[in-house]
Amino acid sequence: MSRQKFPNFSVLMSVYKNEKSTYLNASLKSIENQTVVPNEIILVEDGPLTKELYEVVDTHRNKFGEGFKVVVLNKNQGLGNALRIGTKYVSTKWIARMDTDDIAVPNRFELQLREVEKNPQLAVIGGQVDEFEGSIDNIVGKRIVPCSQVDIYKFIKWRSPFNHPTVMINKTMLEKVGGYENKGKLEDYFLWAKILAKGYPVINLSQVLVHMRVDSGMYGRRGEWANLKQIFKLRRMLYKGKLVSRCEELTGDFVMVANVIVPAKLRELIYKKVLHK
Repeated sequence: MSRQKFPNFSVLMSVYKNEKSTYLNASLKSIENQTVVPNEIILVEDGPLTKELYEVVDTHRNKFGEGFKVVVLNKNQGLGNALRIGTKYVSTKWIARMDTDDIAVPNRFELQLREVEKNPQLAVIGGQVDEFEGSIDNIVGKRIVPCSQVDIYKFIKWRSPFNHPTVMINKTMLEKVGGYENKGKLEDYFLWAKILAKGYPVINLSQVLVHMRVDSGMYGRRGEWANLKQIFKLRRMLYKGKLVSRCEELTGDFVMVANVIVPAKLRELIYKKVLHK
């Protein structure tokens, strides 16, 4: 399918040394094999990589051509800063996010671009994910987010309303709210709060757009005490942006503290059985 049929867009990714080369290779293949391929891929190397990762990057850069832009950071700066820097190298209006260990469904970008054509004023178009362990056929859960703008604005009160690796973002609106920031593991949630506080139009598609790779350690990382400082800042931002009431802010603080305190196994069970059905 021709790139020219739809609005131009870029894919923005960040990779660091702990990524497995096989995961990065599968992720990039899923981008290159889309029904609508991006005009450019912006890959931020967040610090020095392994030999195997450099080999994968070189292979795909040669395959994709001059639209494959590699941004080299001398030392690891974290996902928020890496994406902030990578955004500067994007030459298109639309930015599709992708993580280097996830796999996009073959028509992901086509589905999102059709929505862009219907409503070019959208700030964010996200979608659903299913979660897999090991093999892509081993689906262990899904993270379902609301589709309508009204429901998204309700959802952000308690949980992140977009699946970050699925989103396509309007670059102009991204820059207007200050772009990505380094906020620990919450750089995306902070961004959604800034965008929704401005009242920008947003949607999620009902379809699964990305197969998200998960591991049991993910649920342990969500319970790190270091996350709390950023969580409290996020809840305060939601209140100042009039996205939550004072009561909702405090209730959310309590819930987030409880999430950190509970044992990792219980947290994993809650996410898999309740939050990520």
